[in-house]
Amino acid sequence: MDTGDYRAAVTGILGTAAQETSARLERFWTEARAEGIVIDVFVDQDGEGPFDVWARFEGADAFALDRRFDDDRHLFGVVWDEDGWVPAVPPRPRGWTRDDLEAAVVEVVTEWITPLIPAGAPEGFWRIGTFA
Repeated sequence: MDTGDYRAAVTGILGTAAQETSARLERFWTEARAEGIVIDVFVDQDGEGPFDVWARFEGADAFALDRRFDDDRHLFGVVWDEDGWVPAVPPRPRGWTRDDLEAAVVEVVTEWITPLIPAGAPEGFWRIGTFA
């Protein structure tokens, strides 16, 4: 599997969560009154395929907002169960390092989520990247 095939497969799977994710982001934007919202992409340490996408709030009320919206902040996730990856994302392409996988996942997630972000936010309100 090459980079393009991997990206296309993950993009298609992310697309199945677009409507729900868009509604959650809109809710965060209209109800949270945060100073900013960060979309964090976590690629598991093993770097084989699982990853998660979470929203987190910034500002003085960040902790309270994170608790208020709790599990709704989990926008997408891939886990391993007895039958394989759920949802069925392809495994990391042969020859890719964990860093290669992380870069590809962050890029695909950014392309997927950017059009779902509600309009009207000030510059820099929404940010996307890996949790650092």
